[in-house]
Amino acid sequence: MKYVGVDISKETFDAFNDELGSRQFSNDSVGFAVFKKWIGVSGQVVMEASGPYYLRLAHDLYKANIPVSVINPLVIRRFCQMNLQRAKTDKKDAVSITQFAELTNPSTWSPAPEYLQQLLQMQSVMEQLSKQQTSTLNAMEALTQHPFIDKRAEKALSKVAQIQKAQMTNLEKEIMELTKQHYQNEYASLTSIPGIGKKTAMLLILVTDGFTRFDNIKQLVAYTGIAPRIFQSGKTVNKKPKISKLGMADLRKSLYMCTLRAIEQNEACKNLYERLRQKGKAAKVALIAVCHKLLRQAFAVVKNKNQYRTELSLA
Repeated sequence: MKYVGVDISKETFDAFNDELGSRQFSNDSVGFAVFKKWIGVSGQVVMEASGPYYLRLAHDLYKANIPVSVINPLVIRRFCQMNLQRAKTDKKDAVSITQFAELTNPSTWSPAPEYLQQLLQMQSVMEQLSKQQTSTLNAMEALTQHPFIDKRAEKALSKVAQIQKAQMTNLEKEIMELTKQHYQNEYASLTSIPGIGKKTAMLLILVTDGFTRFDNIKQLVAYTGIAPRIFQSGKTVNKKPKISKLGMADLRKSLYMCTLRAIEQNEACKNLYERLRQKGKAAKVALIAVCHKLLRQAFAVVKNKNQYRTELSLA
């Protein structure tokens, strides 16, 4: 037995192995114990990163010294499409995951440090609060359009907006303090770059675990989703390149806002933007190029453990 494919959901997970066959387990501590007894000590468990549902099983197996691999669900989906898989069931997906692992020999997974998990959870909650606050403010705006405004409804919405704002402020403060505590040097290096603010520096650190997750800048650019996606075939199909938009949307949005400041404050980024505009490039194309430049500057200062220096960036 080499690989055990697992397709996991909220309450149950299906597992498949060429020798053991298929079996379903409950997604709780009882199911984990039965599953570990079923697979024994040999074999490597491979699963998708299905929202938060895979985390408890992955951590339990890791603590038991059972090798675990966690795969991007999009990769498995494309693998199933490549094999012209018609059926879509949990049992069938577990089989596909096993077949994928046998072909690719995926690397093993290990959990992030506890403080990073805390930071990511707080960041996720803050993003949800931000979306809820936007919805609340929209509801307040809609209420003002009525000819008669009920004071109780207005007071209730106002109170909710105040609570959301207070919670976001507290969370942001705690995230910033914890980030500075564990990533003090990385934070100082990133915020020394003209154009990169505190929030973007914090997001970059959280997403990359202090830039330890990537060995080179190309990996980071691809992960953020600003790498160009080329679409060409023969002589007739030649679509205009666009960014892939894979990865974390909030980080991409934050980086884009940084580019607007960078073309005013960052000399190297300003020169690049003006040079591309003079060549006739569209403003958005030039801004994406500046975004690449900012990421390269960020990667360089953190990896070299330096502060940003204008003369080096211009050189």
